[in-house]
Amino acid sequence: MRSDNIHRALAQGMNRFEVCRLVSKGVRVTHKTGSRFEDSINNILVYLGTHDLPKGGLHPAATPKSLEPAA
Repeated sequence: MRSDNIHRALAQGMNRFEVCRLVSKGVRVTHKTGSRFEDSINNILVYLGTHDLPKGGLHPAATPKSLEPAA
């Protein structure tokens, strides 16, 4: 069921907004013309639920640039 796939994706450490954003991006990239959107969504959710997050996470910490004086 799709709800099981959603819970597996959430268990990977993402919040629901990240899951929605990643699913919409994934469907845009992987959807094949003539196939059902539901199947594409399920495929993306299965992928998100079975693969680990990157080592640095989805949003790696940005390194601040050193500030130089203006004058």
